[in-house]
Amino acid sequence: MRNAFIFIIAFGLMVAAPCMRVSANSPAAVEGVQLSVDQKLSIAEKQHEIIKLLIKEGQYDRVLPEWRKILDLNLTGEYEESVAKSAGYIAYLLAENKQYPLAHQLLDETIARMQLVGNKASLLKVKAWVYRAEGKLQKAIETLQRAVELEQQQ
Repeated sequence: MRNAFIFIIAFGLMVAAPCMRVSANSPAAVEGVQLSVDQKLSIAEKQHEIIKLLIKEGQYDRVLPEWRKILDLNLTGEYEESVAKSAGYIAYLLAENKQYPLAHQLLDETIARMQLVGNKASLLKVKAWVYRAEGKLQKAIETLQRAVELEQQQ
């Protein structure tokens, strides 16, 4: 199942997207270069792999800075879902390694950048799963209720 999920993320990140602007904080903006959508997707895919390896190596302090590089690509519209799925997978890996506060921080930062309600709700579901893994069942319930409320407002 893990391989199928990775394939979905990689495939989603490789598909072409409408033109998007580069964040002022991204390396391309500093250099004055406008990245193409294909370049952004390629960078996002590689960043995802870097983060997975950092987690495997136990270099948790480097995860958020590397994750923010993906967020700074501003992959919105139809590609926002791929970013959300990537965040969910990384949060899952962090929780597997008992890095719960880091998983929550990554999810919170990603949720704040999501524009589509469905993606926010999906990430809240992952956040609830992290709470459940921590043994914080009441927080998990409250988070799932927030996800339901978001979807009902849509």
